[in-house]
Amino acid sequence: MKIKSKQNEDRAKGRVIDYFGPKYWEMCGISYFSSDINELLRVLSGRMEVNGEKTWLTTVNPEFVMAARGDSDFTDIINKSDIKVVDGIGLIWAREVLKSPRGPKRWWRALTVGVEILRGKRRRGLISGADLIMDLSKMAAEKKQKIFLLGGWENRASESGKFLAEKFPGLKYDFCQGEPVVKNEEVINRINKFEPDYLLVAYGMKKQEEWIERNLAKLKLKVIIGVGRSFDYYSGALKRAPGWVRKMGLEWLYSLIKEPKRFKRQLVLPKFVWMVLTEIA
Repeated sequence: MKIKSKQNEDRAKGRVIDYFGPKYWEMCGISYFSSDINELLRVLSGRMEVNGEKTWLTTVNPEFVMAARGDSDFTDIINKSDIKVVDGIGLIWAREVLKSPRGPKRWWRALTVGVEILRGKRRRGLISGADLIMDLSKMAAEKKQKIFLLGGWENRASESGKFLAEKFPGLKYDFCQGEPVVKNEEVINRINKFEPDYLLVAYGMKKQEEWIERNLAKLKLKVIIGVGRSFDYYSGALKRAPGWVRKMGLEWLYSLIKEPKRFKRQLVLPKFVWMVLTEIA
């Protein structure tokens, strides 16, 4: 694991992007944005206003890491995105644990860091995709920007849009359920007609990143983000974990209790913990 400047990395690739100084840290071949939500919003605003480039933001959690670990194509897709934010307390835990060498010291650090996280500490660098939607919507309403919501089950994109517009008066938004209900050509046309500042894609992990990679060049927008199941919360289809649960980093457990069918998917978490404790140098 190492800290490095994303700006230098992009310059080496021939892309001149003003990141205004944020730092990144690396694990399993993926570089993660290490600052807070306020810095992220500043970076996004800077890219939109100064560079005028499209920005692809990926919200990464341990499930992403484990899926990418077994799929080099998915790893490549994640790394094509411009900014990878940490959307899972497990990655914060891993970052701190990996500061100790493998062996008893790492196991002890894993325990102590875990206890600190349960007490609400070590939150810096954690940016929940669901929270990010709220902050972006607030900023968009203030700056008279536009948001497009794509995907989600049934009417969850439309209901999420209504919720956000009520929460932030003046917010301009549009929505589309997307495939398979709406053909992709029509999806692209609707997005481009609206020309959003922010496109939120809720097709689920991996599928949404693959869709973004295939279609990004065709889209008229400024920022695109894969937001997973976030529309479930803001449409009212699923109650989000209470604040004290989120503070402890146990939102994943709360969701599992609410939706036991997610059990099989959550089996990757013990594998992630074992990988951090025993496999990564």
